[in-house]
Amino acid sequence: MSGATPDAMAEGYAIDHDAAARLLTITTAGFWSVALTTRFAAELLAKGTALRLRHGAFYTLVDMRAAPIQSGGVIDTLAAMMPRALQLTTAPIAAVAGSNLGKMQTERYLRAPNCRTFLDIDEARAWMLAVGLPK
Repeated sequence: MSGATPDAMAEGYAIDHDAAARLLTITTAGFWSVALTTRFAAELLAKGTALRLRHGAFYTLVDMRAAPIQSGGVIDTLAAMMPRALQLTTAPIAAVAGSNLGKMQTERYLRAPNCRTFLDIDEARAWMLAVGLPK
């Protein structure tokens, strides 16, 4: 349910882009199915590719605070998509989990030098800005 506000998302995601800030924001909520994860992956790769071609490198902020721990099938699907997703930008990718367990689960598949997982969204934003966009 891309484009929905986080409060309206009982289950789903939103992928939004702020061109001026060169920021892709992904917000997730609810317990996902493998089918939903597959749709998310396809939409993210398409939007991320278009964004990279138009604007170059971009920050990515993933807000997962409203998403619970996901099933192994969902995590496996995300892990399979991640090598392609990580090629979309060399700029910082910050994920924000809602719990330590969620942070640990995210760190299983979001592994690259430009990626970090946080429990605090302000810390995530500060880290992205401190690292900056690649020249």
